[in-house]
Amino acid sequence: MTPKRRSSRLFVSASWVLMLAILGALTAAQWKHQPVPVTVVGLLLVLTVIKARLIVLDVMGLRGVRPATAAALLAWPGFFAIAGLGRALGAIWIG
Repeated sequence: MTPKRRSSRLFVSASWVLMLAILGALTAAQWKHQPVPVTVVGLLLVLTVIKARLIVLDVMGLRGVRPATAAALLAWPGFFAIAGLGRALGAIWIG
């Protein structure tokens, strides 16, 4: 990949990460002093995994270079997203 193309991809990726972070912050801010619905928790976790994917592949430069390393780094946010969603659902079911 040429340096200009990589720089362009990095700029686009950084723009998406920033936009997704702002979207997540605005979504979470809607429920300041109220419990957040599980669907919103799920949405925020999905946004977090998407941001992590963009960071791992583009910012860290692992797109197409080291797929095993990229898969391992992407497994962590996925694991914690599932754990967070499980905790939210457990709080609803258990009380």
